[in-house]
Amino acid sequence: MKGIPRTGLKGSRIQALTKDEVEHVHRSSLRLLEKTGVLIHDDDLLGLLDVNGCRVDPATKVAQLPGELVEDTLKKAPDRVRLCGRDKRYDMELGGGTLYARTPGGPPHILDLETQRQRKSTIKDVGQCARVADALPNIHGVSMVQCVPMDVPTQLIDIYAAEASLNNTQKPLFYICHNERLIEFVLEMAATVVGGEEMLRERPLVAGFCEVTSPLRLDPSPIKVLKTFSSRGLPLIVHSHPIAGFSSPVTLAGEVTLMNAETLAAVTIAQLIHPGAPIIYGTSASVPDMRTALNLAGAVEGGLLGCALAQMAQRYHLPSSMTSGIDAKTPDAQASMERILTALPPILAGIDLINLSTIDTKLTFSLEQLVIDNELLRVVARLLRGIVVDEEHVAVELIEKVGHRAGFLTERHTVQHFREELLDLDLVSRESWETWESAGSKTLHQKAREEAIRILREHRPQPLSEETQQHLTKLVESGCARVQVMNE
Repeated sequence: MKGIPRTGLKGSRIQALTKDEVEHVHRSSLRLLEKTGVLIHDDDLLGLLDVNGCRVDPATKVAQLPGELVEDTLKKAPDRVRLCGRDKRYDMELGGGTLYARTPGGPPHILDLETQRQRKSTIKDVGQCARVADALPNIHGVSMVQCVPMDVPTQLIDIYAAEASLNNTQKPLFYICHNERLIEFVLEMAATVVGGEEMLRERPLVAGFCEVTSPLRLDPSPIKVLKTFSSRGLPLIVHSHPIAGFSSPVTLAGEVTLMNAETLAAVTIAQLIHPGAPIIYGTSASVPDMRTALNLAGAVEGGLLGCALAQMAQRYHLPSSMTSGIDAKTPDAQASMERILTALPPILAGIDLINLSTIDTKLTFSLEQLVIDNELLRVVARLLRGIVVDEEHVAVELIEKVGHRAGFLTERHTVQHFREELLDLDLVSRESWETWESAGSKTLHQKAREEAIRILREHRPQPLSEETQQHLTKLVESGCARVQVMNE
């Protein structure tokens, strides 16, 4: 997939940290890993770390990682990670300077297109969200649980959501584990779609999420994801989730240091399991509203944390992923402000993959907001393309030819270049007041709603073969049976 190039950014990227500050965070992170260590709820991983020179306490399950080991394993991680779609046109390569965006995972609610009220999301919504994302050209990857289906058993979400996603998009998929007993089923489903397990390694259709629990803990479910994806050489996104003042220091520098230490620990383990395992350095670091203790997704501090994350990932030559969030309860002016404040700074800092977390502090999915985000990314793409300076674009001879008359509109140069130079937007109102009023005085939200409805009515991704669909259905049935037996 083409993605969004940064060819127009000339000179330095935006930076939240100086070079010396990046090194200060790095040294402090290594100190934390070596002295405080990481609490790891897995005896196999503790044994692996033990034989590789870590100090392991079996009683407390804390492993202390020497700085030399961390730095040696970092050198084995690839600096680019490829994520693949069902169709090669949608392949992504993270780490090469191109920006990509993906849909979020996790909201248990959705903003209903018809009633415009919040309701619990369903498995039908999962498929529809994937289908809308599939149709939007500036949305490059799709979460398997853009919204969590609340009408299927909780312990079976993974396989039902995987089936709905695989059937409704050709773009790369991102897997957030809800039940570690179903990881193998999800990967087998992905392998079925691409033509087998070997082909899945060659063309990874799914990237997994290893979500570190702050402070400095790896719990059983993310450990299972870490071990399964790393051992197969499949892409893994390490996401640290510190909350300033709650599960990390309240200072952003302290939060960045903790986030970095947690990510380095997971990267180290992944490389010990499978040297060269593809890793993406990521975070959902956030801050709270100290008046209410509510966690925030759209705070400007999130944008600063994203800048720091991009710089730390660049220091380790790792592709990076960052969550951009919105606290607004509907796609309105606040939502747009929060999206820009949390997404644009990391984008300008060089983040590779931006996660467009949805409204209501990650609790409610909005198809309208996704459509708006797609339009916003068109604007960002134009910004990143910048200004081309050469003889053709400077156009001195044209200026001399026209002289002092205002006659550029009819010149061939204008006809040749206006489409590439001047961005024409679909959802933004730029017409006169009278024209806007006669067309119904529609807001951005209303236009986005109409576009989402149109996509659901008209867009159908290339369907899977009947044989593949039948195989997926059998795998869902097998997964359901396995969970039932294990619960008895």
